[in-house]
Amino acid sequence: MKLLANHFSKFHLFTTIGFAVVFSALTFWAMIEQSPSDWRENKNIAATACAVVSGPFTGAIARPTQSDCLKFGFKLLPYCGVFLLVGLLSQFITLPFGRAAAIIRKTIWVLGLLGWHAGTILSLLFALS
Repeated sequence: MKLLANHFSKFHLFTTIGFAVVFSALTFWAMIEQSPSDWRENKNIAATACAVVSGPFTGAIARPTQSDCLKFGFKLLPYCGVFLLVGLLSQFITLPFGRAAAIIRKTIWVLGLLGWHAGTILSLLFALS
């Protein structure tokens, strides 16, 4: 049994796309609900488009003139990054649980994506408060 192997499948692709769509929609909804005066100062389209990959820095993208948003993103990065890193690394380590290993890896992948994208919501809540 090899210790390292690539365990990515279509499930991982579709899950990642699903998270991207859902969290981009949530970001767009949060940005739409602002007052009209906030629309002029914020980068609404950029924050929505970048929410997929920027995670805890989405609030800093939405409000680039506020340095506190970027500082908050850097505070969230270690926590969100650990989730994403564990989810990613778990796809390469071969587990000795037979059929249950695939379920465990997929669960860890989903939790990793959820932890990363939770930073999106938290940073937006901070930026838009």
